This record gives sequence, structure tokens and C-alpha cells, in this order.
Amino acid sequence: MYVKTRLWLAGYSLTLCAATGCTLDKLDDGADAFRDSVPKTESIALSGPDSSSTRSTAVAVPSRRTLAIPPTLPYAKWYGFTREMRQGVNQITADVLAGVWTILQVPPSTISQDTASWGPHTDELEPVTHRFRITRVALDEYDYRLDGRPKTSTDEADFRAVLTGHGYGKAHALHGKGEFRIDLDVAKSLDPFAHANDSGSVQVSYELPHDFRESPDLLPRTITAKVDPAGEAWFTVESSALVDHTGRIHVDAHVDIAESKDTKLEDVVIDSHWAASGAGRADIDFSGGDLAGSVPMVDAVECWGTDFMQSYYYDSVAFAPTVGEESACVYPGK
Repeated sequence: MYVKTRLWLAGYSLTLCAATGCTLDKLDDGADAFRDSVPKTESIALSGPDSSSTRSTAVAVPSRRTLAIPPTLPYAKWYGFTREMRQGVNQITADVLAGVWTILQVPPSTISQDTASWGPHTDELEPVTHRFRITRVALDEYDYRLDGRPKTSTDEADFRAVLTGHGYGKAHALHGKGEFRIDLDVAKSLDPFAHANDSGSVQVSYELPHDFRESPDLLPRTITAKVDPAGEAWFTVESSALVDHTGRIHVDAHVDIAESKDTKLEDVVIDSHWAASGAGRADIDFSGGDLAGSVPMVDAVECWGTDFMQSYYYDSVAFAPTVGEESACVYPGK
């Protein structure tokens, strides 16, 4: 849904390079201190058992961006549930940050001691004028934002923030920590065609090794994403990838767990952890929604092997049939 934003930024960078003769390698333009505060996509992608064992943080693109629809392959149900959540978040952040880093590869339009700005720029076929700005707010500490306004406007007051963030330069002790927020409602209001299925916001906070810029695959890495789309549904995912390539995910969600996605919303809590091989275990609690009033909560356990297929399943009310033996789990119970 953010493809148009990325294409604009790519076109903008090429336009600037043609005008300035820049290269897309190392730039000596005085803006590197500003750039260092903005994370790259590969550094802040939510990790899972399918990626941690290979050190990869590549973003897998789902067939459609929705809340928690399991993959069509016969993966373990709750593994698929959390994977789809991660992929939806990773797609959104990748679309925006990949585009931002495209323009950061060119010299800023203006730069001063405390501010570097790229744009404003309007593509001929786009309805939005964009700009990106990074501001120094303290020593080695920065705020940044991607703004947009209608193409027909020349009023500075019409710029609205699509992305806002906060980060730290390399010399700061907190370099590697930060946060950003993507406002999907603003993006949709500026370009309803490109963002027809987007709404709400995505808030991401991260804690990375200090040298993450030199090696995006460095561990440990903890990423938390809170997704608040329009309507009652919401979810928060916290992903921790550890130095031994094991990992954990904690999910709090108010979503529809039925595969049809047309029934009531349940309250769901999932604690998953996995080995470097990818095999893992999820402990799940869900309540409300379509559960009968006589069933206040369901406790469930699911385990999967290195192929991500279900090796064990049990729940407290026989919500689904028991599968396998708990001895098949790579991790014991709580």
C-alpha cells in the first residue's frame, strides 16, 4: 500500500542525483550525523522462528495485509497466526523506511547545524507533495518526520506527518534505541487510492546493538510494534532475537481468531519461544468473543518442528482436537 510512496522517493533521489552528480555510495555532504538516527528496514523487522536461525531479517510479503490470517500452507495454527501479524507490520515499515532511505542516499536540499531537509518534491503523477526532515533536539539526539500535503497546496501549514520518529547518533550512549510512528489515516487522506485498505497507526520501538549500522544482523535485538487500525481490533507484538539465535514473541491482541474473520473479537495472549533450528512452542490464552459464557478462558499449547508443522496441540476445553504428545515439544511447559 506504500508502494507509491517508495516509488516517489526513488524517483526523487534519482532526480537529485541527476542534478547534483551524486553517487549512491558514501556522501560527503555533512548529513551523516543526521542519517545515523534513522533505522533501516533490515534492522527493525520483527523476527520470528522462520528468520532467527539464519540471521535473516528479510521481509516476507503476505498475500494481503490484514489482521492475523494464517498462511494457506498447513503450518501450526498459532505459529501462522503470529507470523501473519509480524509480516503485516514488517510490510508496512519496509514500505516506508525503504523509501525514506532511498532519499537519504542523496544530499539534503537544505542543511544547517541543527536541521537537514530533503524536498519538498512533487511527482507529476502523484497527488501529494512530500518532504523529509531531521532535526537535532539535543547532543546526538534527533527527531525526524516524513510530511505530505496536497499537490495543489503551497501552504506550509498544510504539511501533515505520515511518519514521525526519534533516534540517536553514533556518539550517543543510546544509539540503537529509538521509536517511530506511521499514521495510516494521514497517508490515506493524502492519497486515498494508494492507501485504500490502510487505517489507524503503527507504533514501533526498538533496542538494537550499538554497532547495528555496520552490521544489521547483530543480536540481540528487541522490537515492539503496536497496531491500531480503524475499528475495535488491535494487537501488540514484542519480538526478541537473542545472540544464540533463539527468540521469543509476546502478543497481546483483540482480534478475531476464526479463520473466516467474520465473527466476534477475542482477547488473545500468546507467548512463543523457539530454538535456533526454528522449532518452537506457543502458550496461548484466549477469552471472550465467540466463546460460550460458561467458558471464561481457554488455555492452549502448540508446538511445531523445524518444518513449522504442528507436532503437538492441547487446549483446556477441547476447542480443537489434541494432536501428538507434549514430549514432542522442543521446550517444556511453563
